[in-house]
Amino acid sequence: MKKSILSASIAAMIGGLGFAGLANAAIGVYSDAADPNAPVAAGNAANATAATTLAINEAGIGNILVVPYFTTQGTNATLLNITNTDASNGKVVKVRFRGASNSDDIFDFTLMLSPGDVWAAKVSQGADGRSQLETADKTCTLPSIVATQKNSFPTGRLNSSLTDAQKANETREGYIEILNMADVPKAVQTNQAVASGVTTNPLYTAIKHVNGVAPCTASALAPLLSAATDYVAGATDTTATTIQGKGMKFPTGKLMANWTIIDTVKTATFSGAATAVAAGSGTAINANVVFFPQSDAAAGNVDAWSADPLFQTTSTNISRINPATGSSASGSGTPFIAASYYDLPDLSTPYLALTTATNTPFAHAETLTARLAAKSVINEYLTTTSIGATTDWVFSSPTRRYNVAMNYAYASPLGGDGRVYSLWTNNYFDSTNTSVSGGKICVKADTGAAGVNQWDREETTTSSQFVISPGTVTNVVFCGETSVLAINNGTNTSSGSLSASLALQNLNVTSNEGWISLGTSGLSNRGLPVLGGAFAKSSAFGAMWPHRYTR
Repeated sequence: MKKSILSASIAAMIGGLGFAGLANAAIGVYSDAADPNAPVAAGNAANATAATTLAINEAGIGNILVVPYFTTQGTNATLLNITNTDASNGKVVKVRFRGASNSDDIFDFTLMLSPGDVWAAKVSQGADGRSQLETADKTCTLPSIVATQKNSFPTGRLNSSLTDAQKANETREGYIEILNMADVPKAVQTNQAVASGVTTNPLYTAIKHVNGVAPCTASALAPLLSAATDYVAGATDTTATTIQGKGMKFPTGKLMANWTIIDTVKTATFSGAATAVAAGSGTAINANVVFFPQSDAAAGNVDAWSADPLFQTTSTNISRINPATGSSASGSGTPFIAASYYDLPDLSTPYLALTTATNTPFAHAETLTARLAAKSVINEYLTTTSIGATTDWVFSSPTRRYNVAMNYAYASPLGGDGRVYSLWTNNYFDSTNTSVSGGKICVKADTGAAGVNQWDREETTTSSQFVISPGTVTNVVFCGETSVLAINNGTNTSSGSLSASLALQNLNVTSNEGWISLGTSGLSNRGLPVLGGAFAKSSAFGAMWPHRYTR
């Protein structure tokens, strides 16, 4: 399956820049090491300024940002602001919207923030039912997203057996991942080809606002439409093909993002900050350059850059489920999806300057998942009918995709069960805690006394007097990558606060208000990687309370 990502805009931009096509050049993830062109191994140790750790930054600023939920269901729209708090360097940023059902890529582009820049956009439901993004912002993007242009989300990566209406619905809920691929310094870089006397990086000049507008000079942006061959010039490189030759250097993060969900009819709003993952600390903050062009050219060597099970070309990297026997089968060596450059980077792309053994996509995805893993999720709920109160809990699992993904091809012997697993050292998902329902991968929460524990406002507690709807399941199951648990929602097929329907489950408890602890201990008590919050709404207010966790 091949996705068309704003193909018309890309074609127009490539044509405008004089490109007949994009060469499938060699590409790598480059570290701040003694030789950044060489693999980071024991003999090529990282420099003192290289980032070697990942951590959730509670201050909300980092290299990787995750917005746990967006929606355009019903009369909802989602507003997104991405801010570069770095006053010295520009940022080359990957922005990707993923669907709630199985984390399919439903919209992505490259954003180039100037120092101190803020990019703002709105995502709403278009006339065809699909989500659409629009912005009046003057910041540079590839492809160009111009004011008044409504960019509909493509559906090429969704299940082809769905109707057009069902595919449109699949674009209306999900989460957003934001990655700092590289920094753009003001100074001309070592290998950059510029005219005599020029001291300012042409890429920096192209993205730096002048009277409120970034020039987005085509000739300066053109190098970003092709892959890099090295970080610095080697014997066979030309300056124009290196990372520094393109005007970039190691990313240092310093990004933040805020989101707002607004009901455009009832004017109820929810807002929050993106979860931030910071690379390194102190002066050791140079993460790996993970620049990939916004191109549909074949990525090549994708096993080195992503843990996505559907991209893997090495048969022993993955296992599949045989629905006839329930047993696993190895991969064939042919990827289920042939990755393009625009698929990269993702949340599994190696981001730290580590030794070869720990610098793989599988290891990186496992590390990031461990940072997000929670053994229980705790929050409040408010469903008092006298004030029209409703509460939806959102559970987003942004790294689940890299341990288990849904293959829509259903090739033999998969039948209707498309689960494909990447084989990590310590798996968080396997056939024992996942299943498939309604075309979505489902993950079990804890059962029995360790599962749902409810307290009302007066300390009354129970772990058994609740009803889960729909279906006959007897415990909470997260069906979908970004699922919504609607509290005291009866048997409704749309949730009360967010109008969620794509990955919805109802949890009906015995009191109208109180708090709940939900067990998510996962495999071998490792926990489950979840983000989100409780979205409470009444006739008088809207509020979002971030989840609390035990880890």
